[in-house]
Amino acid sequence: MTGNLLEVNNLKTYFFTRGGVVKSVDDVTFSMKPSQTLGVVGESGCGKSVTALSIMRLVATPPGKIVSGEILFNGENILDKSKDELTDLRGSKISMIFQDPMTSLNPVFTVGYQIAETVKRHRKDVTNDQAWKRAIEMLDLVRIPDAKRRAKNYPHEFSGGMRQRVMIAIALACNPQLLIADEPTTALDVTIQAQVLELMKGLSHEFGTAVMLITHDLGVVAGTCQHVNVMYAGKIVESAPVKQIFDTPAHPYTIGLLNSVPRLDGTRGERLTPIKGQPPDLVNPPVGCRYADRCPKVQPRCRQEEPKLQPVGRGEQVAACFYPD
Repeated sequence: MTGNLLEVNNLKTYFFTRGGVVKSVDDVTFSMKPSQTLGVVGESGCGKSVTALSIMRLVATPPGKIVSGEILFNGENILDKSKDELTDLRGSKISMIFQDPMTSLNPVFTVGYQIAETVKRHRKDVTNDQAWKRAIEMLDLVRIPDAKRRAKNYPHEFSGGMRQRVMIAIALACNPQLLIADEPTTALDVTIQAQVLELMKGLSHEFGTAVMLITHDLGVVAGTCQHVNVMYAGKIVESAPVKQIFDTPAHPYTIGLLNSVPRLDGTRGERLTPIKGQPPDLVNPPVGCRYADRCPKVQPRCRQEEPKLQPVGRGEQVAACFYPD
């Protein structure tokens, strides 16, 4: 493949615990183009965040380990880079927004200092005054009122939504090529969530930054993303442009996710259809399709062979299912 900003090929990230080897990310392959917004969806424990941490080389070792695969960023394998090279890469060309901004921001430094610190780390020719000016500029860009004054405030003096805006400011301070947002609106109310997502969308267009948005909220995906990867039990089970995912979902799990979400055009009083059962144990995953025990379309073949991602005859849409819709 050419013209891709990021290529993840056959990535396997396992956690070696006393209870066994947890196959959190098991043979995941996908790519991203410059300026693309990719949504990664799935229920808790499916491997979304571990995939992101693997790309950033932030998986805790031990117990975690990237067992095999490659992560190509601008054609260079991130897995081959040294610690110093990774430090230069993070925050400069690839940035990440974590789930909880309060635990990601340092409580003993002002938010302006933390943004300026990022700028100085990656822009060696920048003076302290220039870095501080950039910090104020970024706070203003993420629409924090009275940015010059608020830059001198500490994280605890901001609301949850404002702290998340500070995290976005830090992440975008050096104009990265790729921004990974790991459920950036989980702890926010719906109104602030919409504001933060709209802000990220606008800044992505302004800077030409590619965005990988990790979420469990399909509504967020519909309004923000161009392409979607659906993950289940450590694997990508469907991948398609966002319109196809919502109009013609192919994998039974994707259909189950969509059926369990309230719809504005649904019949009043209509009951939601939950996905029955529980995800499989990733220490001892089942033979064959990992969704078989919960799938309404399961056949004997599903319990014997593992389906691979295959085109379903709708453009770029692929699904790991023997009997796609």
